[in-house]
Amino acid sequence: MKNKNIIDFFKTQSSHLVVPLIMIVLGLFCILMPSSFIGVTVKLIGVLCVVAGVILACTLLATYSPFMMVCAIVLVFMGILCLAIPKQIASLVIKMVGIVISVNAIMRIHDAYVIRGKSDGFKLYMLNDVITLIIGLVLLFIPMDVASIIVIILGVFLLILGVTNLITAYKVYRDGKFVDDGTDVVWEE
Repeated sequence: MKNKNIIDFFKTQSSHLVVPLIMIVLGLFCILMPSSFIGVTVKLIGVLCVVAGVILACTLLATYSPFMMVCAIVLVFMGILCLAIPKQIASLVIKMVGIVISVNAIMRIHDAYVIRGKSDGFKLYMLNDVITLIIGLVLLFIPMDVASIIVIILGVFLLILGVTNLITAYKVYRDGKFVDDGTDVVWEE
């Protein structure tokens, strides 16, 4: 058996490096520039909305249905807004999620209060709902800070997954025979 080293791996198995390297680059982008990542994501959603709206407007269904034409126009308008003011749109969406979470938590606190003498889990329910309310209020009042923290955490996970996938691909190449079936590297029996 030929001695397989890392240089041979990079030369012969470069196609197996694409996904791990993309994950590493994307993870570093999320960690180093979380607000830029949020802006790029909203702009990408904006482009998709504009394209979907234009395609929907050009279909035969839209010509016969005024409702579908209105949906197409709304999609294009939402896409243009996402492209024009991505940070404000991201902040607005996160605030709306915060409002929904807060209202839900308030209703659940009321429900937990109603069962306070009928269930042993009253304190646990209240604790869970108060924590949920606090999370909703945090999302409502400091949305971009929370979003940046979530993006950084996502970036750390992507970086870890990319590095471990890279190491795993090299170890499979080095330690055993493998078959490339076009979808993944699998062990040969």
